[in-house]
Amino acid sequence: MEAWTGVNGSVHKGVLFTEETIPDARVLRHLRVQISRQNSNLGEVKDRLARKAKKRGATAVMNFRYGQKRNPWWQLFFTLRFDTESWHGEGDAIQL
Repeated sequence: MEAWTGVNGSVHKGVLFTEETIPDARVLRHLRVQISRQNSNLGEVKDRLARKAKKRGATAVMNFRYGQKRNPWWQLFFTLRFDTESWHGEGDAIQL
């Protein structure tokens, strides 16, 4: 954990990820990713979010949330997915 601008977080691929809100930060865009492989990991979620953030000129993602969730049965049946769970992550891209 590192402390930047008064919040705790971690830096991944040059982007600060924090679950906290940074006061007076201007949100460039809300970002979301979903990875449809249960044997993926948090690092891959952060990789994708960092890439999206950098593309929009952001240096941090605040209000970062992540986890795994179960895919609905109909999605497994109609899309021929074999993994029953997927990783997801989201947050607000900002520039510090």
